[in-house]
Amino acid sequence: MNFQDNFLYALENTKIILLPRRVVSTFGTTLLHYYLVTEDLDKVDLCFVREGKLEAERPRIITSPQFAKLSLEGFGKEAQEYAQWLLKNSQQGNISFLRYGFLFKKDDLRFNEVKGSSEEVCNKLKEELVKEGNPLSVLLKGEEDLWEVSLLKFLIDWVRMSMGKNIQDFRQEGFI
Repeated sequence: MNFQDNFLYALENTKIILLPRRVVSTFGTTLLHYYLVTEDLDKVDLCFVREGKLEAERPRIITSPQFAKLSLEGFGKEAQEYAQWLLKNSQQGNISFLRYGFLFKKDDLRFNEVKGSSEEVCNKLKEELVKEGNPLSVLLKGEEDLWEVSLLKFLIDWVRMSMGKNIQDFRQEGFI
């Protein structure tokens, strides 16, 4: 399976179980707390739960030449290749958008093994997160070998959800 097939497989199998109730802040840093559930590839009813933080910088306006120079600090090879594939396969590589900077803090990453099916683990975690009430918590289900791609897919989707409000805020303040 080539890396594009791997990306597509990971993208198709990434599920958002609990979406943050807030979008990326337009004028400040946003700290997102993520939980990502994957299934053990060798054992039945064993899941891995990765928990970490993603720091989103305030968005900035950029053009496609600047996009090609961006780096994904903290992400592995597969996530880097996916970003390059995304740029190459966008409409003739012509991208103008808001730049959202994310810092993936692997030193804050926690990894736990949890017994149960991914559905059971996700349901229990979702219940706990809803009780906690943190509006910047997200729960995802992804693929073990490509969990970083699942996380990056969510970030891209979250940015898309945030753009409308961010653009409205920039217009209201006279930046665009």
